[in-house]
Amino acid sequence: MTNEQYIRKNALTYSRYKDNFDTLKPWEIQQFQDETEQSFTCIPIKVDFVEGQPYANHIELTNDIKLNKRMRVSTDFNDSKLLPNDLNLKFRAAHDWLHYTLQAPFDAVGEIKVFKYQKAHYSKGLMQDILFSEVVLQACFAEYFGNFAPTQKVILLNSY
Repeated sequence: MTNEQYIRKNALTYSRYKDNFDTLKPWEIQQFQDETEQSFTCIPIKVDFVEGQPYANHIELTNDIKLNKRMRVSTDFNDSKLLPNDLNLKFRAAHDWLHYTLQAPFDAVGEIKVFKYQKAHYSKGLMQDILFSEVVLQACFAEYFGNFAPTQKVILLNSY
């Protein structure tokens, strides 16, 4: 399967499947949140949360980190049932740190690359399935349709 086919397949999956968030048990949500919190502690530089999109690409992110020893993370569209408030921002920060570490672009192919490394911070099985939805499915949707989905949802496929 080509990258284009994989992106299309995942974009359509995200658009067609219903949100599985309500099927998650409270302890499963808490575990994902705890693992997200833990992954944030691995960032060795200062993180600033800012309005707007601080970087157009991973090159700007890299330059900011190298020159200023800090990483800025957008607070825009911070509306997640799964990761409320600061947790979603910490998730973004840990994710963006991997964009820098891997020099992965902010496109679906780069997001897939980041997912492959980010999943090491999450337990196998359901936690990695949730991460797949949060990273790969959302990124494929955004690239294929040209914008992010109007509502964020958790799609559980166990298909990566």
